[in-house]
Amino acid sequence: MAVKSSNLNITELDFEGISDNLKNYLKGQEKLKDYDFEGSTMSILIDLLSYASHIGAVNSNIAASELFLDSAQLRKNVVSRAKDLGFTPASETASKAIVEMTLSNVRNADGSIPTQNDMTLPRGAIFQTVFDGQPYNFVVPTSIKPTSEGTRFVYSNVELIQGTYATDTFIYDRQIKNSKFVLSNERVDKQHIVVSVNSGGTTESYTLSTDVSTITTTSKVFYTQENEDAYTEIYFGDGTLGKELSDGDIITVTYIIVDSEHANGSKQFSQITAINGFTDSSVLVQQEALGGGEKESIESIKFKANKFYTSQNRLVTLNDYKSKVSEYYPNADAIAVWGGEDNDPPEYGKVFLAIKPQNADYLSESEKTVVINNINKLNMLTVRPTIVDPDIVKILITTTFQYNKNVTQLSEGELETLVSNAIMDYDKNNLANFDAILRHSKLIQAIDNADDSILSNTTNIRLRKKLKPTISLEKGYTVAMGNTLYNPHSGHNAMSGGITSTTGFKVQGDSVNTFFFDDDGNGNLRRYYLSGSTRVYSDSSAGTVDYSSGKISISAITITSTVNNDASIDFTVIPNSNDVVATRGSLIDISLSDIKVNGVIDTIASGESSAGVGYTSTSTSSY
Repeated sequence: MAVKSSNLNITELDFEGISDNLKNYLKGQEKLKDYDFEGSTMSILIDLLSYASHIGAVNSNIAASELFLDSAQLRKNVVSRAKDLGFTPASETASKAIVEMTLSNVRNADGSIPTQNDMTLPRGAIFQTVFDGQPYNFVVPTSIKPTSEGTRFVYSNVELIQGTYATDTFIYDRQIKNSKFVLSNERVDKQHIVVSVNSGGTTESYTLSTDVSTITTTSKVFYTQENEDAYTEIYFGDGTLGKELSDGDIITVTYIIVDSEHANGSKQFSQITAINGFTDSSVLVQQEALGGGEKESIESIKFKANKFYTSQNRLVTLNDYKSKVSEYYPNADAIAVWGGEDNDPPEYGKVFLAIKPQNADYLSESEKTVVINNINKLNMLTVRPTIVDPDIVKILITTTFQYNKNVTQLSEGELETLVSNAIMDYDKNNLANFDAILRHSKLIQAIDNADDSILSNTTNIRLRKKLKPTISLEKGYTVAMGNTLYNPHSGHNAMSGGITSTTGFKVQGDSVNTFFFDDDGNGNLRRYYLSGSTRVYSDSSAGTVDYSSGKISISAITITSTVNNDASIDFTVIPNSNDVVATRGSLIDISLSDIKVNGVIDTIASGESSAGVGYTSTSTSSY
């Protein structure tokens, strides 16, 4: 008796399931009886058929998944699906600094002074910085003519781009349909690709097209995309969207190869390439190196591609602004957008954007200008976009973990490193966006899971925020932590400064003492200086502390300098809850330097004590 087709399970993908289905099917025939005997030839054939069917089913499932943006896993497929939506993923981005260089004692051998043309800083000139003990080269992207004062030549607003210049040359062949030219290096910053085409002895520059609505049949533009091997390839117009090239045209592509390590934060540079033979220079950094980053991740492409498609190249909704900013500034790590009616205080007719770049806290002024100029091209005339610096609240973590030394071969220091890395992984995976929440229970769980030997941990939280006062100007300030502050009762810890502490600063009228702020537990902010270890209060009502809203208000004061090198004052407070929330336009962030980890051997688990004798617990209120 044959098995009916309606009884066949054709959706089974598991190897064992396929094998069982085949055996059930063979039960309906009389010719082969050894199909269910493990040692038979027929059983081996069934296994082979199940194996082939299983592989085919898995491959079909994977192939089907790769057809859709949400389920694709391979980068080349994610990039391809995003291209269908008109979204181009960001490439690696080179770190950029702005400096002013002065060449001194510039005089020819015959005593004459070179001309400004002779002393032009050439494109491709190399500067060098040392970052984390390693040297990195920066290059000049455009030639700069100096100003001269006798034997001094000054080069202002010199852009320095981290990386190395490279040049590829191609010849255009019209017989090859849809010609694409692959650059020979994988790590290319697409923002600094320069293309020129020599046609019939005449060389013309081509620009990167970012908006096809402005392209005509004669526009000298080129396009870029990422190919299947993650290399950058360029192509040109077809005579409709951009000028078409001619047979034999020579294409020269100059670009910057991005270093694998980004020297973001570098503040010291030295001249390497001589200018007309002169190297007696001093370099003043006007903007430290910023903006270096890796190419866009698969997760980021999936998130942004749909948002980009829905904006349809116009700016109406808040999501439109968010998607366009992602396009104009691909180095953004997090973006928040809100309407002026939701601002505090409300400012109608505005759209506010807070952008945190990768590997830095704030955009430079030049980066803000570029983003605003691009937004204004598509922006509604009645709306004024405004970029504000994100409020960054640093989370200071102190954790003490108990561990069983008998179940690990790692040293205490190695375990502490594992815990620090676990905390940083939690920050990376959970606190990257503006709407993030630090959930204390999840954090301590991540610490416990850092190693099998860790039995428990006590983790305390503090919040810190920077205030950058206007030096030598009488002014009041507000520091908003965005979270309620700890104040269990009136006058809490008044003798020791309440829950508020700051770094030092000096005020007008007193050039000797370094002052600090604390609070009296009753909502009053106090200013004091130290005489030995004793706090001497100069102003017991220097402002207010609103524990319920987390706002610290400072009365008008003239600050002349601060202890911090960046002319800021750090405010550190104890939050009311260990769960910390990021409010609108603010980010919560954990830095490795703000983590304190201490490992302690659990004497009970390791057998060194019993009944709790000799066991040391960690205070949950120690900060």
